[in-house]
Amino acid sequence: MLDSSDFDRRTMLQGTGALATLSILGRGVSEVAATQEYQIGDGPATEVPEGARTVAAGLEAFVTKWNAGVGVVIAATRFGRFLVNRTFNCTVSDTGENYVLSLPPEGAAVETGRDPSANAHLVLDTADWEAVLYGDYTGLAPVVGGEAFPAHDEANKEVLLLLVMYVFANLPAGASNDPELLIGTIAGAVQRGGVPECEGAPPALENAEEVRNNPEGRLEQRFAGTNDAPDVTRRLAEWVSGLEYDDIPEGEIETAKAQLKSIVGTLYTGSTTDPGATFAGAMGELGNAGESTVVGADSYDASAADAALVNSFLGQCLEWDDFTYLAHSGASIVPAALAAAEAGGASGEELLAAIVAGNEIIARVSDFLTDVVRAGQALAVHQTELPFVAGKALGLGAAELQDAAGIAATQPQTTSIPAWTAPAKGMVTGQPAHTSVRAAQLAGAGLVGRRDLLENPLGYFYAVADIRTPAELETAVSGLGENWRFAEQYFNKRYPTNGFHLTSVTAALNVREKLVEAGVDPSDPSRIDSVTIRVPLVTAATGTMFSRGNSDYIYEKILDDDRPDWTYIALLYDSTYPVLASLLDGELTAAQYREDRIGSDAIRTLYGKSEAVPDLSNGIFGAKVVVEADGREFSSFVSCIESVDADEKFRTTADGVLSSSEIETVLGAIDDLESFEDVNEFAALLEPSGSGGGSDGCGTPGPDVTGDGAPARDPDCDGLYEDVNGDGRTGVVDAQALFAHREESVVRSNPGAFDFSGDSRVDVVDVQALFTEVS
Repeated sequence: MLDSSDFDRRTMLQGTGALATLSILGRGVSEVAATQEYQIGDGPATEVPEGARTVAAGLEAFVTKWNAGVGVVIAATRFGRFLVNRTFNCTVSDTGENYVLSLPPEGAAVETGRDPSANAHLVLDTADWEAVLYGDYTGLAPVVGGEAFPAHDEANKEVLLLLVMYVFANLPAGASNDPELLIGTIAGAVQRGGVPECEGAPPALENAEEVRNNPEGRLEQRFAGTNDAPDVTRRLAEWVSGLEYDDIPEGEIETAKAQLKSIVGTLYTGSTTDPGATFAGAMGELGNAGESTVVGADSYDASAADAALVNSFLGQCLEWDDFTYLAHSGASIVPAALAAAEAGGASGEELLAAIVAGNEIIARVSDFLTDVVRAGQALAVHQTELPFVAGKALGLGAAELQDAAGIAATQPQTTSIPAWTAPAKGMVTGQPAHTSVRAAQLAGAGLVGRRDLLENPLGYFYAVADIRTPAELETAVSGLGENWRFAEQYFNKRYPTNGFHLTSVTAALNVREKLVEAGVDPSDPSRIDSVTIRVPLVTAATGTMFSRGNSDYIYEKILDDDRPDWTYIALLYDSTYPVLASLLDGELTAAQYREDRIGSDAIRTLYGKSEAVPDLSNGIFGAKVVVEADGREFSSFVSCIESVDADEKFRTTADGVLSSSEIETVLGAIDDLESFEDVNEFAALLEPSGSGGGSDGCGTPGPDVTGDGAPARDPDCDGLYEDVNGDGRTGVVDAQALFAHREESVVRSNPGAFDFSGDSRVDVVDVQALFTEVS
């Protein structure tokens, strides 16, 4: 049995997402298991045969593990309040069985019947109950699949209970573990010298012994009597308004530049996907030309709000964005900041300040907005930080920033997780980006919004999350300008996949190298006998929510022409596909999510030889991939998410859209972003000329006016080549170049390209017209 003293030395998480919370729970139990009488090995957990399973036995096993001491640990976690001291009615829909599950910290019980005063009512069919209770797939799967329907006010309780049941099916919990379950114990902890810790892993704040002594909940008493919310909207507005580039630490600025490279690169590669190309093309036809740039293979100008929408959408197409600990930030903040900065004529320094401000806000508010259902990409947060980001880039004052926040939050937006299988998934950040940029523009034009709407009890925060007490909201403003969080919490994804799959993919690529060195061709699935992926809990809990742990289930939908709402996007969250694609191809990029690759015989064959096994001793992020081939075993364990060089990632994601010289030009421009007095000059460099395999959207490059190998460019797609010297920027130097070469044949033979005055000839009048336009 777990003893609370085991957790006195190892405090539990309070202040992060439910999956990370449960992963730390698993880590703690694994450490105890490694020191007690458990079998430690590398084999997969022994499964209970389907014919021997019953819902009743599964619930009894769950209660046994809860009472082995794990219930006390659950009570110590941030989300323990949704389960502990709660009663659940558990109904089996197809048989009519009913059970009452009571969950005090200790002494949990299950009995037949129904309790009319229960806190929540779970209704699943037999197959889903058994799959969750015996660890086949995550408790999210039946909810996401539309086969379990929790009431709105019960959703956090029910989803968390199903997740914990799934965890327990893969968790040893004491010497008295039910022998009928034959649950295999956690593998590898002893051999690796304990459970790995990672830089950036969640902080530990809450102690189990204190909860044991106060089962009603020490966390609830911490704020007893508090009935007053901090002025979050005003204080955020005042801080953002007063933030200057020179106030920001160098590390934060460098992280902002890394994020800019990361996200701009994902816009290029996202624009080459079917969803990205379709959406960008549709918006180009529906919208009107404007003051901001849609970045991609077919770049064009749009209104600031539309550019923010399209660019944010593109940043989501391959799940290749970045995140700050609890929230995905880059795909929302960078597009909003860039679009607003272009519209407002902000400087490079002001753009960087807006990016830092947004990340500092999201790193704080995501702490208390995260709950069981709304976490990670599903976190309803972007209408908080984005009005301030856009407003900062537009140069709004503190009062106007409050108005922007109030306007944006008037209609709170939340995310529907099932939508993530469809091409429209990019709206998850695109829609709040559009709303927030427009809100900032309206505020700048004089529209007033409610100036305390974020913290109001009927306002944004309370509409999108389960706020325990108004005192929690102090986190949103605590330490602003002193305790900088962005650089500390920033993760840049190396590969396009769910962030928690990154270690599995890295391990697969390591194994591939070993196979090649041993003379085994990893691209030939016939040479591979089996693949075992030992994944952390956070991967397992989301990695089967669309597939139900069955490749046939997800493939039948993705490859079905009658189900266009199921796309490769579902595979971005799958715990198996990214690993197998990496193992076969030696890379994981957009190419691995093309339809021809998804449906290939090689992938399908290898799927049949593969198994993903939750291994809670891996730590929060750790993963191990084991491949058996030619009678030998090849393996790799990766404990933590590895950092990626931002320049390296940009070269990968921009390849095929930008030429190599354009790639280096953009990277250099971001490194020297402070030198741009107007972000529009920087944005002009983001438009491809067509030499990299993409298109500038305006035909072929123009004539080489200056004779230095850089053809003139048409940055605004009007048929005139304002960028005369071809350096990617428009300015007075282009008017000077036209003046110097106006009599030469290269200009005389292309009068339509340089007729800026519209008089059908090229002369000094056109030089004057160009000078007026670009200066």
